[in-house]
Amino acid sequence: HPDKTAVLYDTFAADYKSFFEDVVKKALHLQRFPGKRMALYGPASYRWIVNMLGIILAGKDAVLVDFFLPQEMRSQLLKKIGVDYTLSSTNQYILADQEGIIISGADKDVVDDQEYDTNTVEGNIIMFTATPNESDKAVVLTPANLLNTVNAISSHCPCDETDKVLSQIALHHIFGLVYSLLWPLTCGACVCVGRGLRHIDADTYYYHPTILPGTPSMMEYLKKVKAFNKELKRVLIGGASCPFRLFEYLRDQDLCVYSVYGMTESSGCIAVNKDMDGSYEIYAGTNVELAADGEILVSGPCVMEGYDNDPEASAAILRDGVLHTGDYGRFNHHGRLVLMKRDPGILLLPTGEKISRKVTNQAITDLNGIAESYLT
Repeated sequence: HPDKTAVLYDTFAADYKSFFEDVVKKALHLQRFPGKRMALYGPASYRWIVNMLGIILAGKDAVLVDFFLPQEMRSQLLKKIGVDYTLSSTNQYILADQEGIIISGADKDVVDDQEYDTNTVEGNIIMFTATPNESDKAVVLTPANLLNTVNAISSHCPCDETDKVLSQIALHHIFGLVYSLLWPLTCGACVCVGRGLRHIDADTYYYHPTILPGTPSMMEYLKKVKAFNKELKRVLIGGASCPFRLFEYLRDQDLCVYSVYGMTESSGCIAVNKDMDGSYEIYAGTNVELAADGEILVSGPCVMEGYDNDPEASAAILRDGVLHTGDYGRFNHHGRLVLMKRDPGILLLPTGEKISRKVTNQAITDLNGIAESYLT
């Protein structure tokens, strides 16, 4: 559907043909520069999406960084992971070095005389997540990981060229990236990019989406302000477990509700629930087993390549290709997964944010005058 709208951002619309051309042009431009890793940060927008896909198509690794991180923390992350270049909204997405200094000649992006080599090996995506021992652990995900998740959700939740999917979740998080961007684009739907937190309760009536991915806290807020538009048909909830009363309320609004269980290390792809009993159906292609103590073990094409430049941490969580999630569960009499306890080393907020208990407790305890701290 080359003439159908691929991305809608406020009043700006790009059809699939021009969107594809913009991504290829960006890839050709980035291929002129040596180096493998490019950090990307900025608010969600059409240009952010084009740059992210352009980096991957250029055969580079896209390091997705939270735009709202303080500059000092962002600089530490970039040095830790060893990026070669940065692309940010601050510099109008013109290629810059790690310190934000624009590269000479990077503003000249005319590539009319170049042709994209379809044999180019696509780059990976690197995202940050919290683990029991670190607040910002870099996870390496391949295009195959992400496409596996896209195919998995497509087998459960219908989405096609007639749908409009509202993307309001942070795209540097796995749930936002896959479920509100890559999945609808793969299905030929229109991705409506949210206009920021100030418009979160107005965007549903502005764009009239048919599918809405979101975190539990976002859905609770939209419920409170009665912001579910009449065209809305399906709701996907992820980033954290969906409370029963919220699930029940959304079902009472005649909405199809899908609650997703996943983590960054599994490309956001383990299981999905659309029943009131809260049990999860394992995604096709994903293998889930339980250890003797009930820990959930995951294997299959969803499992990450590993933690970046940390073979020791990778070996601790990935044993013979099996991901040890740190979560605990059981199988019910229908063979569906029931979550019993999430990783005790991680505090999982309803916003989808993950907090390392150990690191945060230590940071609080280190404050002058604090003898001891505990997170609940």
